[in-house]
Amino acid sequence: MAKLKLEWRRQTLHTRHRWATAQGGINEKQTIVVSVEHEGLIGRGEATPSALFGQSLEGAEAALEECKELLGDDPFAIAEVLDRLIDHVDDERDVIAAVETALHDLAARKLKMPVWRYLGLPEPRIKTTFSIGIATPDEIREKVREALAAGFDRLKVKVGGEHDLKTLQIIRESFDGPLYLDANQGWTPETAPAKIREIAPFKPVLLEQPISKKLTAELKPLRELGLMPIFADEACERPTDIIRLKDVVDGVNIKFNKCGGIRQALAMIEIARACGLQIMLGCFVSSSLAIAPALAVASRVDHADLDGALLLADDPFASLIACDKGLLTPRAGDGFGGDGK
Repeated sequence: MAKLKLEWRRQTLHTRHRWATAQGGINEKQTIVVSVEHEGLIGRGEATPSALFGQSLEGAEAALEECKELLGDDPFAIAEVLDRLIDHVDDERDVIAAVETALHDLAARKLKMPVWRYLGLPEPRIKTTFSIGIATPDEIREKVREALAAGFDRLKVKVGGEHDLKTLQIIRESFDGPLYLDANQGWTPETAPAKIREIAPFKPVLLEQPISKKLTAELKPLRELGLMPIFADEACERPTDIIRLKDVVDGVNIKFNKCGGIRQALAMIEIARACGLQIMLGCFVSSSLAIAPALAVASRVDHADLDGALLLADDPFASLIACDKGLLTPRAGDGFGGDGK
């Protein structure tokens, strides 16, 4: 049987507006499109390296070079390949997610079915939040107008900056729907309680990662304030992290470039359920190629923040996912659907 062939290329994505969080801002981002070919069929995935987790484009490409000899010749032996990838390139889970995504795409294409059916899951139909980054008051107003005009009915707002209250006041002037907040580690254990009390009147659905990911135990007093559900994001990377977090937060944010792809995410979902935690699926700025695998498992979670491609001025894989007033559904087709561009 022919060996699986791995190739990759960088792509540059441009955001519609400057994208900023408490950790900094960008106008463009490079990701890596990964292709796995077997007997004329190709599956694709996308690596979205993040410096928050010690990942880089150069590190991802070095890991991909190592992955070339780890794929074997059986396109359906995904679990075995995943074990080898974790053994060899565990510090580049963004790469593991991309290769595993490509393998699922390839296997489902061979069987002429969508990935969600290949996984034994319902066809996904889930509302995503639309994210509003840290920006000036005028920019905030413009972004909210655009989001509401496009039919989004739940917003996610980046806080942890200098003007959080002004930002939330502006948003609540025109939007009274579900409001998700994310501080991206922007506060300290000393300042966070006061910050949380200040934002509580805006009735957020939840608050993500108010303090450093290194201070897990300090999340518990924030949860015990009882003012809003506290979610771990940067502090929750792997399945084992959930056990460590189960008594200090109300929920976890699972991202594929943190955990290593579909199967690791599904394991985390099951562990989180067993621990009584709520679950959000998240993403980074990316094309729809990185959103598609998360969407495939989205029927298993409580909240979806899968708008990474919706923040772009140019999405080269827009054919994979349909968005109708914030409702995400996969396009018809085998694998991850669309035209497989």
